[in-house]
Amino acid sequence: MTVPPVVRLTEISKRFHSAAGTSIVLHNVNLTLEPGQKVSLVGPSGSGKSTLLSLIAGLLRPDSGTVEFEGVSLGSLSDDARADLRARRIGIALQSDNLIPFLSAQENVELALGLGRPPAGAAQARHLLDRMGVAHRAGHLPRHLSGGEAQRVALAVALANNPQLLLADEMVAQLDESTAGAVVHDVFETDMTVLFVTHNPALAKRADVQLCLRDRQVAPL
Repeated sequence: MTVPPVVRLTEISKRFHSAAGTSIVLHNVNLTLEPGQKVSLVGPSGSGKSTLLSLIAGLLRPDSGTVEFEGVSLGSLSDDARADLRARRIGIALQSDNLIPFLSAQENVELALGLGRPPAGAAQARHLLDRMGVAHRAGHLPRHLSGGEAQRVALAVALANNPQLLLADEMVAQLDESTAGAVVHDVFETDMTVLFVTHNPALAKRADVQLCLRDRQVAPL
């Protein structure tokens, strides 16, 4: 039995409308992510990298084309079904870190564990924070964390549901070189498929597949 790709994009296009006019961000993009692949994506600011991740996660709908996750078209799913899929199968770590401001670092991870695989466990949350090197900040609110600490907590949240797919936007941008290397090594040692956006050429080259988004298209780097 043939295993379907984790992600398949077919002829995806996306445009945004504003008072200034229509902006075409992606045009007829094709992309396949196989199980276990670690894939980097680079490109100029504003080229559509974050939009691409949001389309794969089902947070945005394409204007045309299909997004499939493990052979299932996201366009065929209801909003609730897509949210459930994200909670169970997809980890998302965006630049804005997406932490709930009135919950501690540990409570943020526990919440993600509860959404993906109830019941949540404090020990599991602490283990994930320890993997990211921020267990000592477990009781702190996001506003009391440094940018790098918040970034690592956000990654722990993204990994909480043991996802099949991790989508990460500049996942180590605010970390020093040594800490960034340790985090990337941890993520790359897993069996999950990873698509990560980066402006760091050295980090991009560590991926199995290196891609670039330019002129609204995805191409080999």
